[in-house]
Amino acid sequence: MWPDWTHALAGVLVDEPLARHSQYGIGGRADRFVKLDDATALPEIVARCNADSVPLTVLGAGSNALILDGGIRGLVVKLGGRHVTVDDGVVTLDAGTMMPRAALDLARRGLTGMEWGIGVPGTCGASVFGNAGAFGADVAGTLVACEVCHGDGTTRWVETADCGFAYRDSRFKREAAGAVILRGRFAVHADDPVVVKARTDAVQAERKATQPYGVRSLGSTFKNPPDDFAGRLIEAAGLAGHRLGGAQISPKHTNFILNIDHATAADVLGLVDRARDEVASRFDVVLEREIVLLGEPAAAAVTAQSAP
Repeated sequence: MWPDWTHALAGVLVDEPLARHSQYGIGGRADRFVKLDDATALPEIVARCNADSVPLTVLGAGSNALILDGGIRGLVVKLGGRHVTVDDGVVTLDAGTMMPRAALDLARRGLTGMEWGIGVPGTCGASVFGNAGAFGADVAGTLVACEVCHGDGTTRWVETADCGFAYRDSRFKREAAGAVILRGRFAVHADDPVVVKARTDAVQAERKATQPYGVRSLGSTFKNPPDDFAGRLIEAAGLAGHRLGGAQISPKHTNFILNIDHATAADVLGLVDRARDEVASRFDVVLEREIVLLGEPAAAAVTAQSAP
């Protein structure tokens, strides 16, 4: 039985296909789904879900999260928005703000420090969660603090030193799992707009030259192992262009798995397993997955639906 307040959420959708809300175009259905243009209403939703034992999943762009074919139980909240404010050398981004959009906006204003965001096709909240980065820079190197919401709906600002950042990792993935990131503050400073734009252009050019562009992917599938690159190992294992169903290991950069023809999450996970097993067998290196899995596989969903 769903609490009455869930029915009253503005724009709430029932049994909503999540593939249409993910950049990857893959995913089963959400029991309940709502999109928020900003994070203002999120603390109340978090508190109510916690009080009524309603599972809550907060979704960004879906650019580094694989939504499984069985979908997500409970309430899924997708954060949108493009709110960017600058005050005294600090830019504040709502969790749903896309990092490339923010980086370009700041470049036009002649503000430097966030050019690396061009290479991170995800939202601010997800980027903080996973300490996202590109081309030698990351969240940990530029974040000043982030505002988080706890299960009871209370919020507080957490300074960078207390975020437990590591390579593509943070405490929000570990002991603080369940805390929802609402906003991030990043350090920027003024520079010649022409110079800043040249840097963002260079990042964009490098991304287009080295990574698949204009095709659906989840970004890097695996973390780079120490002193090596996951893509190099996967390519050396002979898996460039390898396909399973509608999914393909990118021939251009083998650490990317593409959705080229209505792929399922099962197709993608099959390639993830194949790449990990081949690399482990040939090079004695166990690759660690970087992409996040959300929801449950199709078989689990069928079982849950048929249970009394």
